[in-house]
Amino acid sequence: MKRFNLIIAIFLLSSICALAQIKVFPISDSDVAIKKNAFLYYLPQATLEIKVTVTKETLMPGPYSKYAEKYLCIKNAAMSSESDVRIENVDINQIAQPDPNACFMVVCDNDANLNYNSRGIVTGYNCDGRSEGSDAEGEQHFTKASSITTPLFVDYGVKQNFTRNTDTTYKVVEVDSVFQKIPIYNKVIISKDEEMKAEEAANYIIKIRKRLFKVLTAQFETETPPSDIDIMVTELKDMEKRYLELFVGKVVKETREYVFYYTPQPELAEERIPICYITSDDEVVEQKTANSEPVYLVLRNSQAARDLGDFYGRQHSLKKKEKVMGLYYRIPADVSVSVDFEDFTYYRSLMTIPQCGYLGHLPAEIFKNKKLKVAFDEKYGSIKAIYTK
Repeated sequence: MKRFNLIIAIFLLSSICALAQIKVFPISDSDVAIKKNAFLYYLPQATLEIKVTVTKETLMPGPYSKYAEKYLCIKNAAMSSESDVRIENVDINQIAQPDPNACFMVVCDNDANLNYNSRGIVTGYNCDGRSEGSDAEGEQHFTKASSITTPLFVDYGVKQNFTRNTDTTYKVVEVDSVFQKIPIYNKVIISKDEEMKAEEAANYIIKIRKRLFKVLTAQFETETPPSDIDIMVTELKDMEKRYLELFVGKVVKETREYVFYYTPQPELAEERIPICYITSDDEVVEQKTANSEPVYLVLRNSQAARDLGDFYGRQHSLKKKEKVMGLYYRIPADVSVSVDFEDFTYYRSLMTIPQCGYLGHLPAEIFKNKKLKVAFDEKYGSIKAIYTK
């Protein structure tokens, strides 16, 4: 009897030792309850921060545009504003975040411990130290920052806003029984109208061109030319440009940066998502309108990630479902990312997206070794190293 009891005790002891030190349950399982010595951890997911820089160029007509042909022989001067918008630059960054669909509860003994970063993403099992993540979390919204140059037309062409106008009237007087008309001159100060100002500005342009011609052909009042000829030429050309803008108009450049956020889904194969719209009025809007064209974010998952998922799926179907799981990890996928607008690609890159890859778990049996250490990549959730010493 004593021998039988000893055999039973040895059997129970060996059974207890054979139990894994760790059990892992996805919190998405409906029958999972919080247990003693339980911890929660996340695997990371990547959110794409898409920055689209849009440049809008607007031709503003000059105040004297309708007199350009009359006084300067400039034809087809712009009479109304015209704008053109184009995508100047696209930049995409990844933001590592805890994946709400990859949260797990770990039940382990008192000798085991999990290592996290500051956001609850697992970085190791039984590893020394704590990893403090510094990833910035992005909010899911549509924002823009703008840098605008305001157009200013300075009326350089007017000496004074008033001019003297002489009105002639006649007074009839009798001289030696003869009636005569005597002119009377009245000088009246009037404000210059728009055409008078335009003519004066055009005359200044002609004077500047004459002066520039003399400088370029070395026609100086002294035999020794001045030492600052280059400065004179530059200033004369700049002055002529400012006067011409009063007739031909000027181009105003406005730069805006729009920021969008998108989180790819785990079952990604290929997606084409409109991130914003550009209207016929050359405006960028978040919602589709009747006169707008979409800017697409195009994602294509690599074939390698799909093949790996199919392989592991077949393995699980060939054997019974495991009752005890080890720590879950990820094998991230390479995803082709591009931004397209009107059949033109403005951005193309290959990115590693963790949630688009394979989600697997380590065998529970290996956690019987109390010296086991597992290091995770906190950006991708993949296994960096496994130590048994």
